[in-house]
Parts: sequence; C-alpha cells; structure tokens
Amino acid sequence: MNRNSPRVMVLLLSAFFFITCSKTEYLSSMGLQPDSLIEVGVWDDFSITKPVITDQEGIDMAGYWPDGKISVVKNGNSGKFTLYWGERYSIRTEGNTPFPEDHIQQVLPENRVFGKGINEIAGFSDGGAWFIGVHRLKDGRLAGFFHAESNWGGLTAYKSIGVAYSTDNGRTWSKGKKILSVNYEKPSNSRWSGLGDGCVVYHEKSGQFICYYSAHTTGKGGDYKICMAATKDPSGAPGTWKKWDGERFSNDGYDRESNTGGVDHEIAGLTARSGANPSVQWNDYLQKWVMVYAGWNNVIYMSASGDGIDWEQPKAITDAENETANYPNLISEFGDQKGGAVVKLYYGRNQNPLGKRQFAHRVIDYRKN
Repeated sequence: MNRNSPRVMVLLLSAFFFITCSKTEYLSSMGLQPDSLIEVGVWDDFSITKPVITDQEGIDMAGYWPDGKISVVKNGNSGKFTLYWGERYSIRTEGNTPFPEDHIQQVLPENRVFGKGINEIAGFSDGGAWFIGVHRLKDGRLAGFFHAESNWGGLTAYKSIGVAYSTDNGRTWSKGKKILSVNYEKPSNSRWSGLGDGCVVYHEKSGQFICYYSAHTTGKGGDYKICMAATKDPSGAPGTWKKWDGERFSNDGYDRESNTGGVDHEIAGLTARSGANPSVQWNDYLQKWVMVYAGWNNVIYMSASGDGIDWEQPKAITDAENETANYPNLISEFGDQKGGAVVKLYYGRNQNPLGKRQFAHRVIDYRKN
C-alpha cells in the first residue's frame, strides 16, 4: 500500500463528513468552536454593583483622585503591573495586580515621575501633565501620551495633548512634544480653552493609535464633545497625527510652524451627550470596543463600537440623583487596554465645591444572569 493512502482516506472521510453534516457539527468534531458558538455578551445588558470607596488618607494630593486617566502597563518579565496616575504630577506605582486599590498607598510625592516641576514646558505644560495612555513600543521604550495644561497664573488652562518617551521602564521621561492642538493659539486672556481630557489606545487590526479627547465643536448644539485623532506611526510620533473630519482622519493634529492644529469634529454617535475624560478598551467578551466618559451633567455614559470609529448611542450607567460621577476609568484583570466579561469602573464620586471627591469603584458584569 502507498504510504500516503491513510492520509488520503482521512481527507476523503473528512470531506464526506463535512458534506453530510452541518459546519457546526464538523468544527465541533475537530475540537474547534465556530464563531456562532462563541459566547458574546451585549454591551448595554449588564449588572453593576454598588460603589466601594477607597481611602485616600495619607497619600499625595489626597481627595483629588481620580483626576483623569489611570494607565496600566504589564511587565512581561515579572508579571507585575505599573500604574500611572494622571494628575498635574503623574505618579508611578508598582504591584501584583492592575487594580488601583492595591496601589494607592504608593501614591506619594517621591513617586512623581512626570509633569509640573519635572518636565514642564512654558506655554505647553507649565500647568501640569497628566498621562492618558502609556504603551510599550516594539523597541522596548514606553510611549506616554499626556494631557497638558498651560495657565495664566490661576487654575484656568489652555489644554493640548503630547507624547513623551521613557527608556528605563517609566522611571524617567523625555520632556515631551505636542501632538494635538486646537486651531488657535493660547489666548491672551485667561479662559478654559484648547482640547484634552482624553485617552489613547492601540488598535491592533488597523495598526494605529487612536486618541479620544474632548474639544469644543461647532456642530449641532456646540459644546465640548468627544472627538478623535489617529496615527499609524509605530511610536505615535509628533507630526504624524490626523484628526477625524467627520468621514476620515485627515485634519492636522498639530503643525509646529503655525503652533496650531486642524478643526475638531465630534464623533457622530456620541453627539447626544457632551462630555470628557473617555476611557476606552477592547472587550474580548463583547468583541467590541467599550467607552465610558463623563457627561457635563455629572453622569457617566457607556457606548460601544465594532471598529473604534462608529459608536453607538451612549447609555447612562450612573444616576445623578444618587451620586455625582466623573473621571471614569475601565480596568480589568488584564489592565486598562483590554477587558472581559467582568470589568471594574473607577470614578470620582460626589465632588464638592473645592474639587475634593471620593475614589469609588463598581464592578460591571456583562454575563447574562
């Protein structure tokens, strides 16, 4: 008998089995799971627990956390997680989990690694620099995207977004350069202006970084709304970013010669609710991108997208009658870039007139009960 005969027989039997049964039965017989059998949750069908408050006593800037994005980077060698707490002084902590409650006692002045008084640049980041997404690049460096503020002597700020790099695992950083700006320079008179309060994710399928941020738009009911910009540069370098124009990424992110960027356009699906401070992650269980952001009505909203570009109408997930909520962050056992059936929502709760707030979290469960 020819040595290939058994192999031929297996192929013929496999083909016969595939023809005489369903695709599902065939794939199951081979130990594979067809897409139709993979459990996929529904983004707007979930349970959410009551808030748990984490004590801030004794830490740096106690009472002002969170104040934007909390970025998570996993160390591939040790398996430990590094968190970057976004404030005008960005703080670095290390631990065995990605969850902030396990890191918060390290939020101390000696762990400040970036921002005001460290890497500040006049007219750009003299008011502070908040990390809004930290990513490990293929060359081993870390890219730290940050929200920058420039003041007039008070708290009012002109905002923009930049990037800095680290070669020592986030302990020290380059000064940083601007990547996104509005289409006008810093005003001579003090007023809240510019763009920022965002997050940066890496989109594996399209091979690009996407920054979701808040900027004042001139569309229907002009207000500060969620916008986006993207780059396919592997390091997210300055001069490579393009803003969304309503149909594609074509408007300049930032032009160094003019010191301005292009016009900002809101994301169409999110126009019903203005706001800021988006936190975005890919969810393996839902097979969608999920975004939470803070509305100006002190409510946190959630939306979802199959491609990170077209977003569904947002749904309120907190209730202003019971609590005020802002600065949301989605973090799972994998970190801030990827989620699963269960994720944690961290946010600032019941902020008082002085800006102090509780550091709260809830557990979101997308599995059907």
